[in-house]
Formats: sequence, structure tokens, C-alpha cells
Amino acid sequence: MAGRIAVLLVFLLFAGCGAFGGAERQTVTPVPVPEQSQDDRANPAVTEDAVDARRLAAAHRRATRNRSYVLGMRLSLEWGTQIVSLVVEDRYRYQFRTEIINKNYTKQVYTNRNRRYVYDERAQGAWTATRRPTPVSGVLDPDPARLIEAYLATNVSVDRPRDDCDSCSVTLMATDPPAAFEPADNYSVQATVRPDGLVQSLTVSYWDRSRKAPVSYEIRYSAVGDTTVSRPAWVRKRWGNATDSDPELSDSQ
Repeated sequence: MAGRIAVLLVFLLFAGCGAFGGAERQTVTPVPVPEQSQDDRANPAVTEDAVDARRLAAAHRRATRNRSYVLGMRLSLEWGTQIVSLVVEDRYRYQFRTEIINKNYTKQVYTNRNRRYVYDERAQGAWTATRRPTPVSGVLDPDPARLIEAYLATNVSVDRPRDDCDSCSVTLMATDPPAAFEPADNYSVQATVRPDGLVQSLTVSYWDRSRKAPVSYEIRYSAVGDTTVSRPAWVRKRWGNATDSDPELSDSQ
């Protein structure tokens, strides 16, 4: 049901809890992009007139696993709006920020492979620097791939470029909610998918009849393969000129 899905998303976001599209203005410079085989570039999840949502979610995970990128997510439910931004250079070098609008809650995480820095406004402004970094998968909740699989598990139309461009993105659209979302009215989902399976954008909106409230959700990837992460201002402000290897930073509050 729509209500059940919405409750799950709320739980996940508060458990994992800038402007949409970037935790902080970042230095964007070319970085090496892993070469892909022909098999990797193929996307069997999207055929001429159908989509296998589970295979597409798996392809999306593969396409982002060894790439740098900027990810923005926005979720709006009856309780309010949450904005999440994530800037990733690699699995252990990233910057994460989440904010619940008008709820006095902000959390920021910066990891540089050697140390993990956290600022959590909800926890009375707690600051932490620890030598136990967390992989990016540890903060990316909900996982966009799970949302791709859930929202696109319905009758999806495929809009391809007219010139039959093998390297161009395709657009996916649907207006029928997945069976698990019933009862939901005015359902609309649209996604842009690259040939390698990376879902560059996903937008969803519908009316949740069980909660009598609108639901909207958006994810967007940019600067794929062209993103580096630098030490953010809030870390510099808190710890000054201290280096990441300074022992006094270990497990500090």
C-alpha cells in the first residue's frame, strides 16, 4: 500500500538522517573513469517497450559502484520535506548532508579514507572525529537503487531518441502505480537512464489515499566521473589546521 511504502521511507530517512544537488560547492575536476566492457554498457533491463525494475536497480548499482558523482535527493510527505545531498569521490571519500526543513535538524558527514567527521544538530550539536570511517553505503539510506526498483515496478513506457543513438539516454514514464502502492491516485513517475544503466534522474509523485496527503520524491545524479571532494568549511572551522592524522582528533567530541 502507498501508506506502507511511505512509512518505510520515513523510517529509513530519519534513521540515516545544502542545497539539493550538492552538500557544499565542490571542486569538480576530471578523475579517471573505469573503462567499461561492451557487456557493461549494454542495458538488458530496458527493452524496446518494457522495463525490468529489478535488473535496472542492479545495473544502477554497478554503474555507480566505482564512479565519483554528486547526488541530490528530496522527499516530501505530510510531515515535511527532507533534502539529502551526497558528493562522492570514492567509497571512503565523500561528503554527506541531510536536512529536515523547519524541523531544526541537520546532519553532516565528511570521510576522507582515514577519518570520519560528523556534525549532528539533532544530538545537541554533537561533533565527532573518529578513525573509523564508514563506506558511502553506510550513509546512503534510502538506497536510490531500492527506490528505482520500487517505483518502476509497473507498466513503463520507453521513449528512445529518434536517431537510434546507442550512447544516448532513454526516458521512462508511467502513470499506473505498482501493485504494492495501492491505493494511490494521480501516480506519475519519470526516469532518465543512461545506456550503462545509471539512472540519472527519478521523479515520483502521487496522492496517498491512506494518509490523505501528497507524496513526491526526486533523485538526481550529476558530475558522474568528474567529482573530487575537499575538506569542507565546517570541518576546517571546528578543527582548525589540525591534520587528519593528529592523534588528539581520535574519537573526539
